[in-house]
Amino acid sequence: MTVRRNAVRTALTFSFLAGGITGAAVAFLLAPQSGKVTRQIVRRKLSDTADSARGLKERALRRGQEFRDEATHRVEGAAAALAGKTGQKEHAETAPAGAAHGQ
Repeated sequence: MTVRRNAVRTALTFSFLAGGITGAAVAFLLAPQSGKVTRQIVRRKLSDTADSARGLKERALRRGQEFRDEATHRVEGAAAALAGKTGQKEHAETAPAGAAHGQ
């Protein structure tokens, strides 16, 4: 369920960015400024968008790393718990008949 939720969130984010870029392009095409001023504005907006995309990428990578670390921690904990139970079972099976009950 979480994977689906993340996919929907990602799709919405990209849709929002695409809409913003489209709106900005239309605004620049219909702008009453000279070509030089419009190019400067476009350059600035593209730079801002690139910075925003880099920030988004860094956050996504950081969250992915956090997710991987949490998953690794949980798997290692589960493996250790299983190994402990297996070790206890093997120890009980190999112990002398009275030793398992403290005799």
